[in-house]
Amino acid sequence: MSEATPQTPTPRAGIDQISTRWPLIRDPIAFVFRYAPAIRGYLGVFLKDPHDVEDVCQTFMLRVVERGVVEEAVLRGRFRDYLIAAVRNAALAHLRRRVTGRPGALLAEVAAVDSFVFPDDEEWLSRWRRVVLTGVWEALENHERDHPGNFGHTALRAMVDHPDEDSTELAARVSRTCGRTVRPEAFRKQVSRARRLFAELLVAETSRTLDDPTPLKVEEELIDLGVMKYVRPYLSADWRTSGNLVDPD
Repeated sequence: MSEATPQTPTPRAGIDQISTRWPLIRDPIAFVFRYAPAIRGYLGVFLKDPHDVEDVCQTFMLRVVERGVVEEAVLRGRFRDYLIAAVRNAALAHLRRRVTGRPGALLAEVAAVDSFVFPDDEEWLSRWRRVVLTGVWEALENHERDHPGNFGHTALRAMVDHPDEDSTELAARVSRTCGRTVRPEAFRKQVSRARRLFAELLVAETSRTLDDPTPLKVEEELIDLGVMKYVRPYLSADWRTSGNLVDPD
């Protein structure tokens, strides 16, 4: 476990201010839209037939809408662990139905389904990471839209998409996108603020997938997902007790 990097304390929203208990679990439609890309992509790795992928995905999503993933009262730990188990069970059920429903199916074929080996967990982790980061980018874009004069999402997106350009070139690019003159100093300031907000949104997004989002558990999940680098510069010196992020000098 990596140690938190001390920062000059200028506290902002902490973990205790984040709504937890997996709110998406109680909203099946939101669940379907949020996690469908990760589920479909993961299924596509081992179900080579696109029709199989679509069948399993649609059946699974319909079940979620009708009955949910799992009862909230029994949820413990990380939501992504429950989700991957449910997706794998749905895939196995589909494979069994396909084999047993075929005339002349052999017992060996049925046994082969039961001993099916799924892809390494890293495959699911990578799909989950994409969903989390996509959600953070969307939240940052919404923040820009809801705050006139803010162009942090546009600035940060330009820097990520064009890493070889300097701040002068990027400021000119953002100027064309925003339809107004953006000087390099203003561009850099917007990027700095956007990075800080990105870290805050990432902590919030991750916290909502944990049953008990203590600072240490959030930190562990960020490390597991490979996104701790976006948050580390903003951890307060007492992060593991306060759960606060700071604005570094």
